[in-house]
Amino acid sequence: MLDTIRSVTDEEKIIKVIHAAFKRYEDDPMPSSALIETASTIKKELESNVLILGTEFLGQIVGVVKVVYHKDYIYFSRLSVLPEYQGRGIASKLVKHIEKLAVNEEIPYVRCKVRKSEEANIRLYRKLGFHISIEEVMTSPLGFVMETLTMEKKVID
Repeated sequence: MLDTIRSVTDEEKIIKVIHAAFKRYEDDPMPSSALIETASTIKKELESNVLILGTEFLGQIVGVVKVVYHKDYIYFSRLSVLPEYQGRGIASKLVKHIEKLAVNEEIPYVRCKVRKSEEANIRLYRKLGFHISIEEVMTSPLGFVMETLTMEKKVID
């Protein structure tokens, strides 16, 4: 059974989960910039306006997500689940928790960006009630040009 979702501030544990979850991009022609993040970059984000939520299983952090509050939406990124825990609904629970935060703060939308090529992620977000609001081409921090989708869900009217 998963523990409660809570704020996580241990940058070493956070980066371990992110790197494990994004390891599949190592050999991708356009690797994820998640792989160049470090405990130091995570610490800087935690010191700014980034909240990192996580959940544990038997005392080990198994899933994390970065959250940034904006006036009209909450943006989440780096949704990461350790590979051996994927397929257990952890990502969905983290996203649903973000939706509850938005409702509690009276913020009408929850948004994320996803590579257009990531069909499984798009399916997950669609299953959770998200729709594509923006299609764009962007340059990653590593200099790769890629098609991305902004997906959003209206959580309050």
